[in-house]
Amino acid sequence: MSYKAAQQFLIGCVASFSIISGSVVAQSGLPDIGGNAFSTITPEKEKQLGDVMMRQTRGSLPMVYDPLLDEYINDLGNRLVARASDVKFPFKFYWVNNKNINAFATLGGNIASHTGTLAVSDSESEFASVIAHEIAHVTQRHIARFVEAQNQRAPMSLAAILGAIVLASVNAEAGMAAMMATQGAAQQSAINFTRGNEQEADRIGMKVLADSGFDPYAVPEFFYKLTQQNRFVNQQLAFLQTHPLSQARVSDTRLRAEQFPKRYVPDSKDYILSKARVLARYQYSSKETVEIFQQRLSQPGGNTKANLYGLALAKLDNGLFADAQQIIEDLLQQDPHNLYYVDAYTDILLGQNQFEKALEMLEQEYLIRPNNQVVTLNYANAAVKAGSYRLAIHLLRNLLYYKSDNILAYDLLSAAYKQLEDYPKYYEARADLYYQLANYPKAIDDLNEALNHIGEKSRLENRRVEAKKQQLQAEFDRLKQM
Repeated sequence: MSYKAAQQFLIGCVASFSIISGSVVAQSGLPDIGGNAFSTITPEKEKQLGDVMMRQTRGSLPMVYDPLLDEYINDLGNRLVARASDVKFPFKFYWVNNKNINAFATLGGNIASHTGTLAVSDSESEFASVIAHEIAHVTQRHIARFVEAQNQRAPMSLAAILGAIVLASVNAEAGMAAMMATQGAAQQSAINFTRGNEQEADRIGMKVLADSGFDPYAVPEFFYKLTQQNRFVNQQLAFLQTHPLSQARVSDTRLRAEQFPKRYVPDSKDYILSKARVLARYQYSSKETVEIFQQRLSQPGGNTKANLYGLALAKLDNGLFADAQQIIEDLLQQDPHNLYYVDAYTDILLGQNQFEKALEMLEQEYLIRPNNQVVTLNYANAAVKAGSYRLAIHLLRNLLYYKSDNILAYDLLSAAYKQLEDYPKYYEARADLYYQLANYPKAIDDLNEALNHIGEKSRLENRRVEAKKQQLQAEFDRLKQM
């Protein structure tokens, strides 16, 4: 689904506040964090802190809000989690729009991967090996133990330590500087995990990978690839900054892999199409992508559905709707309910103002998969474009009932309410969006706007929105004191 306008709006939201002042609390309430709050982090407290960190991350990094990619990484991640031990809470997986190879975990089972990690992987087992490694960091409580140790050396505020961890996850040097500035003294390797932590995550991650049906030999293969790439660049790869990789570690993973039988694991269709989507939408410019996929298709064995799909996306993003439509229609004939193709076809039809045809197709898909976010968001987006705003609102409110943190749903919902000139609901939906991005001041401002438009027209509605505003203000005040 093409959400460029929404992405630009969200980037503007992110730019409006800083990484540390943007901390946010889960709706269930903040953990009871006092002066020595990090001395013992229970699993329950870790989950609560993880929710704070994830909202902070969403408000400070260029996250990818792409329902297809979101479904893929969460399906893959939860397949791995199902084979892990010591899982104490649900995991969530996210994407960061970054061409560098990296992935990171925060407290509470929140794991993010750079889009560049998927782009450079040569197999699904390679990509899964990175996710399994991060899962092991969480299940072995490496992050929680690090936070406890740091606080024992020099007690820190919630905002400072969480901000430093998030920053170091993406930029090790900047994260180290943030930690040093807060503590007044350098800590050995700052946020970087210890050698023992990395070895433990390698060992446990490889077992999780193998138990999940992937090839454990992908771990040393991926590590070797990283070391070879690093030889030819001046600056370390992002993954190597936050996950120090020695030759001994590569050798150790190779020896561990030999304890498992070598297996051939074919890549899933979702992996192949997700990788093509990342290459087309996040790795190269639109103009480059057309040439890249045309070249791939011309090579021996390159005439694949993934390369055709990538070329269709490239044509679509360059406004070549007729060319893109021919490719996608051919693919849909072979696989009529494939969500990657349905998503692209929706954008092609909307780009040509064929709203009724898009709605008719998506209505049928919605009947088959009413709770699927890819179908629902496409359907709601088409409804907004077609002027069927009440249909869009109905679809989006149902989606948010079971997926209350969906950024795109809030953005589309606010757009639908605005078109209906229902300004109280419009500003409330915008407030919910800003809340998900950890921007309390903007959320509270928009709730005030909602109250201004409600006025005395509905006393009950006025009380409900006022209570919501007071709750957000109280949470924000509490965060600022930590």
